[in-house]
Amino acid sequence: MSAQALLAPQEVWFDAPERWMSDAVHLVVIGAGGNGSEVADCLASFHHALVSLGHPKGLQVTIIDDAVVREPNLVRQRFWPCDLGQYKAVALANRYNLMLGLDWTGLPCRFPSPETEMAIATADLVVTAVDLPSARRALAHYEGYFKPSCMWLDLGNGHRHGQAVFGALSPRHRERYPCVIDVSPELASLKDDPRKSCSAAESLGTQDCLINRAITTAGMGIVWELLRYGRTAKHCLSISLETGEQMAASFPPS
Repeated sequence: MSAQALLAPQEVWFDAPERWMSDAVHLVVIGAGGNGSEVADCLASFHHALVSLGHPKGLQVTIIDDAVVREPNLVRQRFWPCDLGQYKAVALANRYNLMLGLDWTGLPCRFPSPETEMAIATADLVVTAVDLPSARRALAHYEGYFKPSCMWLDLGNGHRHGQAVFGALSPRHRERYPCVIDVSPELASLKDDPRKSCSAAESLGTQDCLINRAITTAGMGIVWELLRYGRTAKHCLSISLETGEQMAASFPPS
């Protein structure tokens, strides 16, 4: 082997814990809107697929969101007129519990709060699907208990573009597996935009109809690799509906 090959950076992989192959994998989804509701739908498919492939327990999912379903949510989110007025997290959990005989949990609470502490403490993977920088900062600097092995997938998007960042939740593992705060340090100072769309048409003016599904499908592909094959080298994904391009980046070389 040449000296050049010996000195070349080695590709970094994340290997899922072995128990993911035999125990129920607990995923916590923070946010049940455009991206979060798509995540929940993906996870329902993943659970059914894993059980069909012989996984003994599949997935256990907790969805956290204190918002209720409003009319503007019906065009870009996985909700229908029958869901209007219900808490988003509860409506999604109930839907898949009824469809698949599951025992998923919907917490109509804001993160972080005392009601969400147990969910984070038992999570194997946290998915943030929120449009508030403060929620990402709250998780990045979370002072409650969580498993040292817990990982973090963040999904975010604009009008016609989006990105997914997969990394570690624990600060001591972030040099090897950087999280979204490490990748996008500007999130440390960005202010929240609390404005809500007042109509379905206005909602489509701020985010295109398929952007949530597109970025969620890309990001959840990482989760499927972990659940099905036990490892991934994907760190960041970006997608543009305008150009049709999708790009992937690996973890920093070791």
